Amino acid sequence: MNRIPLSLVLAALLLAPSPLAGSQSPGQSAGAQSRQPLRYVNPLSVQDSIGMGDPTVIRFKGTYYLYATGGSQNEAWSSPDLVHWTHHLAQLTPQSPVVAPDVFEYQGSLYLTGNDLGLYRSSSPLGPWQYIGDFHDRDGNKILPFDPMVMVDSDRRVYLYYSGRSTNGIFGVELSHADLTRFAGPVQHLFKFEKSHRWERYGTYNEYSQVSWIEGPWMTRHNGTYYLQYSAAGTDWPTYAVGVYTSRNPLGPFTYDPRSPVLRHKQGLLTGTGHHCVVEGPGGQLWAFYTIVYHAWNRMADVDRRIGMDRVGFDRNGNLFIAGPTETPQLAPGVQPPPHPAQSLPLSVDAAFKVSSEAPGRSAPYAFDDSTKTWWEPAATDTHPWLLLDLGAATDLDPLQEFTVNSARILFSLPPLRRRELTAPTGVYRYKIEVSRDGQTFQTVVDRSQNQHLETAPFDEIAPVVCRYVKLTLSDWPNDLPLGIIEFTVFGQPVDDMTPRKRPPEEARRVVDTISPDR
Repeated sequence: MNRIPLSLVLAALLLAPSPLAGSQSPGQSAGAQSRQPLRYVNPLSVQDSIGMGDPTVIRFKGTYYLYATGGSQNEAWSSPDLVHWTHHLAQLTPQSPVVAPDVFEYQGSLYLTGNDLGLYRSSSPLGPWQYIGDFHDRDGNKILPFDPMVMVDSDRRVYLYYSGRSTNGIFGVELSHADLTRFAGPVQHLFKFEKSHRWERYGTYNEYSQVSWIEGPWMTRHNGTYYLQYSAAGTDWPTYAVGVYTSRNPLGPFTYDPRSPVLRHKQGLLTGTGHHCVVEGPGGQLWAFYTIVYHAWNRMADVDRRIGMDRVGFDRNGNLFIAGPTETPQLAPGVQPPPHPAQSLPLSVDAAFKVSSEAPGRSAPYAFDDSTKTWWEPAATDTHPWLLLDLGAATDLDPLQEFTVNSARILFSLPPLRRRELTAPTGVYRYKIEVSRDGQTFQTVVDRSQNQHLETAPFDEIAPVVCRYVKLTLSDWPNDLPLGIIEFTVFGQPVDDMTPRKRPPEEARRVVDTISPDR
């Protein structure tokens, strides 16, 4: 199979013009303009990323920039709209890698810090960054903050928040405006682990009553109230979630919000949602970017992570909420909804199927079982593997159901060793998606056979089409990775206004086997 060197892929990414909001949607095939407004789906499709967590997103001179744990020390991403993300080889710090990076703007300059780091300064979001010193308290003691977050308040006073690790909770301190590496006052212990907040406890069922990891502080100011958000009980648990304390003062005292957690999802594809940031998007709407457990069959084996995004708002009582995690296509930031928006449903879960091949223990249904703990892997000798789904009624006694398909998402699997090495694979994923009403005549609706971008969670918009069958065919993938698909999700809506069509006798006998094997 043809393989493309990663250096050429990165060069193409850096030279390619950034798409604009309202233009071709992520992954949309050339020449097939979508009838949908610009949308996104979680986890976000971020070019040239193989594992990401602990995101920070900032807006600088009209462009958004994303920094995260999981890449090398020389990576950042930019976007005009929070949906299309372009990879950049940035000049960050000499640390390798920067863990839990935090970037903020103050008096015209950008500042960068991270776990156990001091402070760096730059005039550009992509560097180069100049080291200006370690943090020191009022007594001159060196401080290495964990999960640091810096807030510049409306009065231009600057505050640092960080985790005390484990059950110690969150700390805060004002920084000197003359020297941001110096603490201007005493450190305040804002709150600690509270076992009565059951969701803060370790465990898949929060069963560890004395153990937690309080981390990932983020401060949002709204109408004079300070919302100190944080994450517990650890990024490798499916119960990882976001809670909130509030105060009228940036350093407290803080009051626990009993509505916590405000972001959590233990079941489904998007578990382990935490360690987030909040940024103002197009049109003034706030958005949360948060970590997702992407692929973890055992927390001790390894955990692969990605990034999700959802709206942030405040109810009539001033309570902060995060409208997520969402698992279906959503309108992009700044996009106005149509008069009668219709939700795109996942249509492919547990569908009938045919497949070109299966590796031992990696059966095809793992690719559409709505779980990130399993994946389909074709046989090693299968050079053009394919998977065909029958979305129609499951038995030969039921009337046929057709659907209007409008998008698809693929979650590709990366092996544990690759995730630990944090090095980019060589090559890209190439594929096409076809649809059919009869299982015999197919129409190509997504063509990524000439794809030049490395994406491990691509989302493809499809001009709405009525069909029963959807077929995915892989033509290329990184040559140093086995091909694995955690999930292939087809989105759309049922055709409700059609007269139910009964299967003819011969079709009732064959059901899925009517599909030609050479398809």
